[in-house]
Amino acid sequence: MILKPLNSITGAVNLKSSNFFLAIFIMILAGTSCTPHKKLVYLQHQAEVSDTLMFSRPDYFIKPGDILHIRVLTLDEESDLIFNNEETRRMGAGSGGSNNISVFLHGYAVADDGTVKMPVLGDVRVAGQTIAQATKKIEEQIEEYLIGATVVIKLVNFSITVLGEVRRPGNYYIYDNQFSIMDAIGLAGDMTDYGNRQVNIVRQTEQGATFATLDVTDSKAVASEFYYLQPNDIVYVEPHKVKRLGFAQFPFGVVFSAISTTLLLINFLGN
Repeated sequence: MILKPLNSITGAVNLKSSNFFLAIFIMILAGTSCTPHKKLVYLQHQAEVSDTLMFSRPDYFIKPGDILHIRVLTLDEESDLIFNNEETRRMGAGSGGSNNISVFLHGYAVADDGTVKMPVLGDVRVAGQTIAQATKKIEEQIEEYLIGATVVIKLVNFSITVLGEVRRPGNYYIYDNQFSIMDAIGLAGDMTDYGNRQVNIVRQTEQGATFATLDVTDSKAVASEFYYLQPNDIVYVEPHKVKRLGFAQFPFGVVFSAISTTLLLINFLGN
């Protein structure tokens, strides 16, 4: 019977142990440092491409504190001077004064009693109405003074705030009446890999703040009343548990390299 040297047996045991611990480390690394692909894909849907998903876009009702840009369009120059201030006329002509601050300063503020004070017409109640309803109401009142005048109303204070695990968090002014949560994520540079796709939305109402969570990995999210955003909505993307536990900042590459080098040395010396 031939006996193996003791150092050979020890080296083999150490090598097996080293390989075992290396395998365990790789499994831990894969489980903690990576986000599953299924949790990253937006609006997943397994049905046919031709399927149609119904969506709900709730109307926005004007409320006290809103800023409205109201433009009265008429061919009569004298009437135009009466119903539109200088800034409004300049903006309508497309020359200067179209920045957010200017529009905010020269817009019509909805008072606490729900009215806006307009030239000639005086106080006009618009709170509790949609933009379309308020437009029709003002046009009907202007018909007493002008024939064939057209009213255009824009909501000036349509801004949203995007926070959390996105690449460009911040406050954004919106120039689109149909702005969705996916638009907001895109505007903020998309989520990071550590962004939880269960997105939180805070919406201000007359009764207070309403909180909702929308799963943007599910295509059925487009049917939610929170899919389309409203003025002053806050979109918050929480970090995954991986990042909250600190794994995102852990130097896995350095540690893995050091362990690999150590195991190679052990294997070399064992032989």
